[in-house]
Amino acid sequence: MKLKRNGIKSAFTLAEVLITLGIIGVVASLTMPSLNQKLQDQRNMSALKKGYSVLQQATNLAISEHEGPEYWGMVDNSVESVTNVYNYYKPYFNMMRECQNKPGCWGYPTKFLNGSVYWTNHNTSWYQYAFTLADGMNVLIDIYPASSIRGDFGIDVDYDCAVFFIDVNADKLPNQIGRDIFAFVVTERGMQPAGINNMTNCTANSTGYQCASRIIKDGWTIKYLK
Repeated sequence: MKLKRNGIKSAFTLAEVLITLGIIGVVASLTMPSLNQKLQDQRNMSALKKGYSVLQQATNLAISEHEGPEYWGMVDNSVESVTNVYNYYKPYFNMMRECQNKPGCWGYPTKFLNGSVYWTNHNTSWYQYAFTLADGMNVLIDIYPASSIRGDFGIDVDYDCAVFFIDVNADKLPNQIGRDIFAFVVTERGMQPAGINNMTNCTANSTGYQCASRIIKDGWTIKYLK
């Protein structure tokens, strides 16, 4: 209602109402995507925290049973190596689905944080083992050489290591490392978040490998995309 000079109230005109609704609609269209992304990031961080805890517990049990991973004889691009790691961990995971080195437990295409495609689709020659946990998170195990663990994943080791990728929202998009996929590495110090010794390469223009440590450092929040 508007107040005229003589004190008599008059209603808003239809044109004024429509203009006001239009402004509200524009503001909502501009703010809703960012709000939705913020909520999704919060859900992903809660799932990531849980997934990391599950990996840590399973790693402690696997090490107690099979000694430290420095004695596992892991070799990059080795069927035997990734199979052994998978079998060491299998008893300690509550799995909903096991795909091993077959499609069905991982979302493709998988992208780096910078948007470029890492894996277009499943390729059995890569010797990766994937499975889905009971809570719906996808996990993929791959072996990387020591040089890649140091340079790409930011962890100081001198032997090849198993990298556990967690997709915290399963097959839902964006299937992007550093956004909904995060990397953890098995070392003699346990299950470590990638980037624990060097997280300088966690930026919007990077692979996203090292961002797990950055998230933990920032209190389980994604600040590197803001």
